[in-house]
Amino acid sequence: MTELYQIPPDASLEAVRRTLGQWRNKRIALELPEGWLELNNVARMRLVQRQAQIQHNEIAIITREPATRSAAKQVGVPVFSRAEQAAGDRWRMDPLLPLVDPRHPAAGLPEPPPWRREEIVARQTMPTQRQARQRRIKSEAAYRRPTPLWMRLAGNLLMGALIVAALAGFTYYVLPAATVTLTPGRLPLQADLGLTAVVGLDAVDRDEGQLPARLLKAELVEQGAVPTSGTSQKATSRASGEVVFTNLGATPVTIPVNTLVSTSSGAPVEFRTLREVTVEGGAGQRVSAPVEAVEPGIIGNVRANTINTVVGALGFRLRVNNPGGTAGGGAELVSVVSQQDRDRLVEILLESARSKAYETLRSQLAPGEWLPPESVQTFVLAQSFDQYNDEVAQQLSGSIRVLVQGLTVNEQQATGLILDRLQSLVPERGRLVLDSVRAQRQPEAQIGSSTVAFTMTVSADYTTPIDPDELRETVAGLTPEEAARVIQEHWLIEGAPDIYLDPAWKGELPALTSRIQVRVNYDAP
Repeated sequence: MTELYQIPPDASLEAVRRTLGQWRNKRIALELPEGWLELNNVARMRLVQRQAQIQHNEIAIITREPATRSAAKQVGVPVFSRAEQAAGDRWRMDPLLPLVDPRHPAAGLPEPPPWRREEIVARQTMPTQRQARQRRIKSEAAYRRPTPLWMRLAGNLLMGALIVAALAGFTYYVLPAATVTLTPGRLPLQADLGLTAVVGLDAVDRDEGQLPARLLKAELVEQGAVPTSGTSQKATSRASGEVVFTNLGATPVTIPVNTLVSTSSGAPVEFRTLREVTVEGGAGQRVSAPVEAVEPGIIGNVRANTINTVVGALGFRLRVNNPGGTAGGGAELVSVVSQQDRDRLVEILLESARSKAYETLRSQLAPGEWLPPESVQTFVLAQSFDQYNDEVAQQLSGSIRVLVQGLTVNEQQATGLILDRLQSLVPERGRLVLDSVRAQRQPEAQIGSSTVAFTMTVSADYTTPIDPDELRETVAGLTPEEAARVIQEHWLIEGAPDIYLDPAWKGELPALTSRIQVRVNYDAP
């Protein structure tokens, strides 16, 4: 039984294909709407036919469009002028090309000619290929012959000699060992210690490296003006033109004045009709109407064929288009206040306040306190302007109220904290010489909302840590006298190093560093 399916006027070719993909083993007559041209060529008609073949459907087309009817006949799709003609089951779809089975793509193809079959057989049994295989077999046979007896005996003798040489080398080079014992001397230490002063802290926190800080505050008011730099197009007139309405139905449609139409690409531009017009009944009937842009300015100057949307309920009954472009929209360039002008004025006034901030806070310092210049911060509490953004003006005036604050640090409270932090920087097993500690504050500091972090450059002496691996590589292969001299030249130690060889038949330290043991006596006074 044939089923009738009416395609919506706004449907696309892909939508029709998806609809056909939902049916299987059916006879379907597709009734195309008037003016629907999605199937007016052979390529698109073939796509719909292939979709129907895949789903094992029989399809027919009901349309009066000449191009669509011609495309359907070319690919073998039945085509009718009215739905009554397709109601019977006597029509069949006759595709020009059958579907290709992906699993058996050669199915249905004719057999190759006799001369072609003989050529294939001859190529598969060429004598040259057999001869090549025989030559490869003969060449590989030489590699399967057993190794001669004299060669195996020579190999065994060579392997035995290598084993004896390896044992002799192990005894001579690996077995000897040595022990080097020494006491490190003193080395200078210089480091930058970071300390943090925190507002609200009552006592020094030695674990965290923090000490108390005091917050100073003051307020400043700055006023000024800057010329405006913004420009804006000020609309002066509205664009106008003419549009053509097309009736989509069979009844007349009255288009009242002020009916809105618009473009659809980019930012929509709306126009309104200037007088009432009526389009006669019947699909395809047309009427022209003058229009004017809703918003003034050059935005209303649009190109031809860009006004294509009817706003409101009439959009379901009418189609609109502008054969020619619209013109007459104008604007002029004027100076206006921009956000950049406001930001620039605030930055100028804020820079003026910053130049006065340090001296304002410095007058509040107590004896023994230090005010890092980096800790001085400025915050805009309030700002006012005599013009708004995008307002026409040649100059922008305003004022700001600025909060100035800074953190002060008592340098005497940092003295005890420095010694604790310095001891933590001494290398492992090293010992700090307390009477050699010297400290100096660096001028720069890092400031937070309630903290100030500054750096103290500290120098001191500590006992030298000796790297055993470096010492082994330096003295390997030397005699005890040479090793002692080299150690005293490269490291600061107390007295001469103690070197013990076991066994001492070579009279020198082992060449292998892994056989040298280094003992550093950090506990000696």
